[in-house]
Amino acid sequence: MSTLKKIASGVGWGTASVVVNTLFQLFFMAVMARLLDPTDFGLIAIANVSLRFYSYFSQVGIAPALIQKKTLEKGDINAALSLSLSISSVFFLLAYFASPITEVYFETLGLASIMQVLALNFIIFGFSSISQALLRRDSRFKVISIIEIVSYVLGYGVTGLISAYMGLGVWALVAAFMSQSILTSLLSYLAILYPIRFKHTKAQRKHLMSFGARYSIIGFIEFLTSNMAPLIIGKFLGAAPAGYFNRALLLADLPVQQPANILTKTLFPVMSRVSDQHDKQLISFQLSALIVGCYACAVSIGVHNAAYDLITVMLGNKWLESIPILEVLALSVAPNFIAHVAGVTLDTMAELRLKLRIQLAVFLLMVMQLLWLREDLTIEVITYVILSTSFIRLFLMCGSVIHLLKMPLKEVFLMMTSFISITLITYAYTLQIPILLEMIENPVMRLLIDIVAGGLGLIISFLFVRYFLRGLHSFEYLQQQLPIFRKIMEA
Repeated sequence: MSTLKKIASGVGWGTASVVVNTLFQLFFMAVMARLLDPTDFGLIAIANVSLRFYSYFSQVGIAPALIQKKTLEKGDINAALSLSLSISSVFFLLAYFASPITEVYFETLGLASIMQVLALNFIIFGFSSISQALLRRDSRFKVISIIEIVSYVLGYGVTGLISAYMGLGVWALVAAFMSQSILTSLLSYLAILYPIRFKHTKAQRKHLMSFGARYSIIGFIEFLTSNMAPLIIGKFLGAAPAGYFNRALLLADLPVQQPANILTKTLFPVMSRVSDQHDKQLISFQLSALIVGCYACAVSIGVHNAAYDLITVMLGNKWLESIPILEVLALSVAPNFIAHVAGVTLDTMAELRLKLRIQLAVFLLMVMQLLWLREDLTIEVITYVILSTSFIRLFLMCGSVIHLLKMPLKEVFLMMTSFISITLITYAYTLQIPILLEMIENPVMRLLIDIVAGGLGLIISFLFVRYFLRGLHSFEYLQQQLPIFRKIMEA
């Protein structure tokens, strides 16, 4: 199968998974937000963020290293499994015994017991990550999509809803997370059924550790940058504000996160095989950045304008304090995900050292902003720091990729023009909606009109920007490979 067909297959099956999962996620979110309190979500958010301090090192990037290796030799899988299970077990113990200290630090009663149960996911993921890596390496995206749907709907959704209805509070969320991870692990292994053995050589272990360690350090710095806000909110403002922030962040990212993940999860295993081919790298980056970026720009503006309706419909009136948070966080979605595409491109080019320097610079800049504003630290201030940091990361990540790929300035200008045009046209189109919505009191109808208006704005803006896209090398290639796409571009 050609590279383009592999990516298309991954995107196709990933899209099916995302559509189903997103619909169920919206349903589960709406119901559980009414069955549980903001404090419950705040507790689980603090616990998850705290545990993720360990998670990046509990895997040491073993799964990505397994995907990236051009040829698997006898013993490579054994080495990956041995490293993954042994290291994840160590970090399970660290997290388990450190959880009381974390509870004292955040001054949040009950946090330790929640963390101790959730820490079991280190060992579960240590096993399932190898199965998932092998499935991605073989481009078995259909199987991965089915596993994601089944584990989320049955594991997280059904278990979570039943537990919440029974009045288990925050433990309903714990049960949901644990059920999903166990089911994912079981189904992933059954799909690949590799022999569980541990015999391997020191050289095999060293190769995985060398690539994986750098990958994990980068991931950890990314984690610090993206999760510093909930940590600070949880520490200084409390569990309830952390809950408001957590739900707002989820609503801001949800419409873009899953589609972007489809593309990047498909791109990394496929393009890591052809990383020496400059032309394919350039095409992959341009297509990924444009598809994700144009969509994300439209969604950012749409979510920003529909923040009130989204919160009241999806979460209910007790979550109104999340509205101003969502309005600001929505504007950071597009730069964050375009930068994410650039980061995945650096992964496929094995430019991990450069990516590490960029992430470290972004992290330090965020810390400096927060220290400078420490006297007036509120949720609103923190969200604006996140917004400014997202644009800094965008500039550094994309600038590095553009430089490495030697992308012509004309094509850089055309891509920037496309993003700006999508944003302005969608904004202008949705700007008139509040006038119409004043006559409609039903919040569900208002939200539906918001969604339709945003969709129409995206379509109209695409019809405009396609004239810029025609001048891009990647779109010329796509038109040659897909005749139906050429008809769309020339219509």
